[in-house]
Amino acid sequence: MEEARSNLSKPIAGAAAAVVLAAAGIGGYYWYQHQGASAPSAPPEAQAPAPAPAVSTAEAGPEYQYPIDEANSDHTTTLEQSDEKILDALAQLKGWRAAFLRLLVPKDLVRHVVATVDALPREKLSLQVLPTRPVPGLLQVVGPDKAAVIATSNAHRYEAYVQALTAVDTDELNKFYRHFYPLFQQAYRDLGYPKGYFNDRLVEVIDDMLEAPEPKGPIHVAAPRAMFHYSDADLEELPSGQKILVRVGLANEAAIKAKLREIRQAVTTQ
Repeated sequence: MEEARSNLSKPIAGAAAAVVLAAAGIGGYYWYQHQGASAPSAPPEAQAPAPAPAVSTAEAGPEYQYPIDEANSDHTTTLEQSDEKILDALAQLKGWRAAFLRLLVPKDLVRHVVATVDALPREKLSLQVLPTRPVPGLLQVVGPDKAAVIATSNAHRYEAYVQALTAVDTDELNKFYRHFYPLFQQAYRDLGYPKGYFNDRLVEVIDDMLEAPEPKGPIHVAAPRAMFHYSDADLEELPSGQKILVRVGLANEAAIKAKLREIRQAVTTQ
């Protein structure tokens, strides 16, 4: 799969690389399509209602399992106005590295992130919702088509994305997330969950990702059409997010899971 060729302006691109972290590090950027693909377009914009009122921990009630105290959150920025402010804030996070700047799609970032998080436990993850550029190159395999296994070298394709996730300070990421939480909540409602709560969904998705298996031996794959498939039926039946974690290699999977555990702790603690 070829890397998108779109040129980003330096101010936008320089801040955008950390947006993947706003997805709570879920790993939705590891799209594994066999054929080349163009850069993802922004998800359709919904008719966004007025920003939701602040939710305090005391007022959240039993319907929210992991409420975010929004008393000091930004309630003035709308989703349509959010990209520049989000990018500026992300650029200040500890752990930012300029080398990450080409990984992200710098438009409708919050909507992309929310849609990706929501889709990870499902059967399919659409390329159109990803907040990142496609992983460059093709899945690397060794052996004949009917008995191919994922090559050890394939894990290197994902290293920049894993570094982008793990390098950013978790405490600062958590502060950023809480400050802009109304935007994530609004995007989740616009996605089709008017009574849903995004932070609860985020924790649910993290838990699902942490259940991904960690195969120790060679991973056999087959390519009957345009997409590679796991030959192991149990692996092929995994939700899309877990399939991705299995594919990126054991070391990358372990690093992602460690960061996810940190993030889960941060977003569930008042």
